[in-house]
Amino acid sequence: ADRKIVAPFDGIVGLRRISAGALVAPGTVIVTLDQVSTMKLDFPVPETFLPDLKPGLKIAASSNAYPGRAFEGTVSQVDSRVDPVTRAVTVRAELPNPDGRLRPGMLMTTVLNRNPRRSPALPERAIVPMGRESFVFLLKTDAAGRTTAERVAVETGARLPGFVEVRSGLEAGAVTITDGYLGLVSGAEVTVSGEFEGAAPAYNPRKS
Repeated sequence: ADRKIVAPFDGIVGLRRISAGALVAPGTVIVTLDQVSTMKLDFPVPETFLPDLKPGLKIAASSNAYPGRAFEGTVSQVDSRVDPVTRAVTVRAELPNPDGRLRPGMLMTTVLNRNPRRSPALPERAIVPMGRESFVFLLKTDAAGRTTAERVAVETGARLPGFVEVRSGLEAGAVTITDGYLGLVSGAEVTVSGEFEGAAPAYNPRKS
């Protein structure tokens, strides 16, 4: 007999597994239904970090499908057992997914913030590595009203997809040069043009 199948919750329907008119038995998979507004992400953490693990910790996850984008979430549960083979405990986090970009089964890389702190961060491309040191170029206005570039040394810290924490060397409100600095020297006069004119300061406070 014909039957009407009603979904038990709102979600996204996947590919149909059977054809119209087919006979089905109890337990037959007809179609998949996924609730993706909030994704659950399970990942292993070495047992040495157990004292720091607790619900409420912030994480940032990235996927090769969306390079440069960080998906932020919160730890919701820590497993009660440690895997005797890997010596790791499974941690579960929940990631808001309002635009539905994340899908079940995706492979993701996670960064767990065990000791959150508020720090400035810059786009990775703004950091100029030279040997063991790191520098950034700042936009400055001299006494004559010229816009110049000033190279300053910075101490970098934690990394998130697309961003680098700056531990020292950068003041709030500083405007950095993120493109076009190849061959640039400190004190050189520069021109801000095109889409970058009037850009907001690159100083970007975030937790890391």
